[in-house]
Amino acid sequence: MSAPNFLLRSRFTSSPTLLRAAAGLAFAAVLVISSQQKGSAFGASFKWHADENYYYLESNGLPTHKMMVGIRAWQQQVPLPQDYTGDNAFMIPRHPIESDHPVDARSAMFSGAMSVAINGIPIFNPIKNDGKTDTFIAGELDDFGGHCGRTDDYHYHVAPLFLQDTVGKANPIAYGLDGYPIYGYEEPDGSPATGLDKLNGHKDAAGNYHYHSTKAYPYLNGGLHGNAKVVLDAVTPQPFARAVRQWLTPIQGARIIGFYWPSPNHYSLEYVVGNAHSFVNYSLNPDNTYTFNFVDPTGKTRTEVYQKKPTRVSSFITADYTGNLVVPVGKSVLYTWGSTSAKNGATMLQIYKSTNNSGPTDPVASDPCGTASGPYKAISGKSGAIKMTAAACSAGYTYKYVFTASTATEGASDEIFVTVTK
Repeated sequence: MSAPNFLLRSRFTSSPTLLRAAAGLAFAAVLVISSQQKGSAFGASFKWHADENYYYLESNGLPTHKMMVGIRAWQQQVPLPQDYTGDNAFMIPRHPIESDHPVDARSAMFSGAMSVAINGIPIFNPIKNDGKTDTFIAGELDDFGGHCGRTDDYHYHVAPLFLQDTVGKANPIAYGLDGYPIYGYEEPDGSPATGLDKLNGHKDAAGNYHYHSTKAYPYLNGGLHGNAKVVLDAVTPQPFARAVRQWLTPIQGARIIGFYWPSPNHYSLEYVVGNAHSFVNYSLNPDNTYTFNFVDPTGKTRTEVYQKKPTRVSSFITADYTGNLVVPVGKSVLYTWGSTSAKNGATMLQIYKSTNNSGPTDPVASDPCGTASGPYKAISGKSGAIKMTAAACSAGYTYKYVFTASTATEGASDEIFVTVTK
């Protein structure tokens, strides 16, 4: 597998003379340059502040580069602005501490961010939340190494090396949520990075630990060398994204070939299936609603309007990572459910079943499939994912799984249907 093309892409704008002069600057100075970046993306924003213990990176989750183009495995999600500000900002320890038990990304941190780029965009594990799929190899990433999650949140999954055009090769392009910097392929002095450990890091001559980018997996930090709390596959605390609509399923054969900003708060994504062109045109309106216009190859438009949700609580549930399923009897189904933001709250899973597909209404106490009923044990004050494997052994039944996350004042839920056939 050759090096990802996006590692060689340039930003929309840069000033090489100014940027090369930034080489060797401290993290705070790197952030100053990053926050002054200019680009053609309407509405992109990034700023930062610090206290004695942390740097706080704030953004709306939109970079200045063109997003989504190059994706050939697309789940119909699009980039929406996020509120990574205030108490929902990224927190980078100013004084990282080596952990006695480093966390390996090969077996953990499949939910949420494990690092953040110096433009304020989160970076997730290169392996998606199924614990096995390399997002780059699967064709799920755009020309800059990013894509959108189920909450229409844009994030990277590999090292965003194009940011070296902004801060110079001698400076970090990202930081792990444990506080250690992530550099490109080379050391700050320009020499090749060698002797990397299994987390893609090592110490410099002064004994300071840092990570490096690589052309093969794990592409950037392969885990967390420093102290960090990981709960149910997610680093906590970390910012959460806010969903405004239900997540969707892939369009087979779709390739994204264009992304445009016609004007502030207006966006357009172009994709093709074969030679047929379609568009998703959407906008954030003054009344905090989103209008989506789905344009098919014939020019026919379907319009949907979503209310921007005030809640900061999110939840998700999947079955074999695709959502609603029709499976043959005997097939093992992996269910994943959780919340990325039910802090100081509670979560539960309730299972229903019926002999029809229209709407299971009978709570499941137990059945031969071993799908014991909820509410499952609450994961109060935590975030992440819980997983369960159950055999589809009751032919003719449809199961409805409802996952709910809530705090004292807010709540969110998601549901899936699994129909078992002979």
